[in-house]
Amino acid sequence: MCAGAIVQFGIPRVVVGDAENASSNETIRFMRDRGIDVVILDPGRSAAARNCIELARRFRELKPELWLEDWGGGPNPALRAT
Repeated sequence: MCAGAIVQFGIPRVVVGDAENASSNETIRFMRDRGIDVVILDPGRSAAARNCIELARRFRELKPELWLEDWGGGPNPALRAT
C-alpha cells in the first residue's frame, strides 16, 4: 500500500531506516523498478537506522499480530544496507 502510494504520487526518494526487519526486498525492488531512489541507511554508520531497527523489533515482539498484518513475515537476513 505505502509503496504504491509513493509511486502513484511521484515521490522521488525514499530513505529506509530499517530493512533488517522486512520479510523480503520486494517492496524496495518494486519502488526501484519504478524509478524511485531508495536509500537504505547502514545501521553500522547510522544511529537513526539503529533506532528504527530497535523500534521495529520491539513492536514485533509486543504486537506480533499487528506486525504480521503489515509485513506478513519476519526478518530477512538477505537484506543489507546499500
